[in-house]
Amino acid sequence: MRLERVDSQAAWPTSWRTLMSGWRNQLGEPLSMSLGAGQSLWVLVDPARDRPLACARVVPALPAVTLPPAQASAASDGLRFHFRVGKLVHVSDELQLYNPQQILLMGNDLCDATEITDLAVDPEAQEGALKLGHLLQAIVGGSMGLASPTSARSTTSTAASASPALATSPAPEAVPTTFYVELQGHRDPKGQSPFWRGLGERFLPEQGQAPGVGPKWRRDLADLLPALPLYASLMDDASCGCIGRTGPAAQTAVEALQAAGFRAGAYVKIDDAGPCWQREVVPGVVAPPVTSA
Repeated sequence: MRLERVDSQAAWPTSWRTLMSGWRNQLGEPLSMSLGAGQSLWVLVDPARDRPLACARVVPALPAVTLPPAQASAASDGLRFHFRVGKLVHVSDELQLYNPQQILLMGNDLCDATEITDLAVDPEAQEGALKLGHLLQAIVGGSMGLASPTSARSTTSTAASASPALATSPAPEAVPTTFYVELQGHRDPKGQSPFWRGLGERFLPEQGQAPGVGPKWRRDLADLLPALPLYASLMDDASCGCIGRTGPAAQTAVEALQAAGFRAGAYVKIDDAGPCWQREVVPGVVAPPVTSA
């Protein structure tokens, strides 16, 4: 297998786009068929047929500083909203009360993290989790300068089975890079999101029983949701019980993320409460290679 990184829309072969247009990602959504500024598409390819087998798209972190007006509009298009799952304890010595409550606080905490999305596998391919795991390790390795550039298709190419370098102690000035992946939230037997029914559709009822599609839609939803802390206990049991749980579309990605050293964090999506899995990478510290489960 061959691993390639496509850095521009023009370098993305039309034959690949045609095949990948029918794939579904870790959110159960169609792949984005365009690459934004600074984004890259990592593709695992069958070299004998030049056929894509799996892919992942990397979305760079947003700037951590105030931008001039000319750049602010472009940055706002990539704004990400999530709920941070926290705890607030109500205490009263007089009433002998100790009552911890789960709360959801919407914010943009992950804007300074690098997003990995469009994790997808060719429906005909085998060992999908292993293939996605190689992609994740390559992306993480790329952040530490382990990928070697080539001129072909404006891509970076490396062997999928290549062993990473030995771990070394990080330099004192090393700045960690945080990666995160959003996963589809829990679905009921009818394929619907209980969390959406319990929260989202109260503020956007015309969407019916299912969340919309894509990050831009979720940004618009954020404008309609309360910005104050939400008490999970005020929602029905079905909605509250699925916070941080994954849906069927995320199953293969979960296996790959676990093998690549990612773990569930404190953040969930605002539409279906699907978890955000995270991994912090320090330059010079390399994870072990992905192995088959």
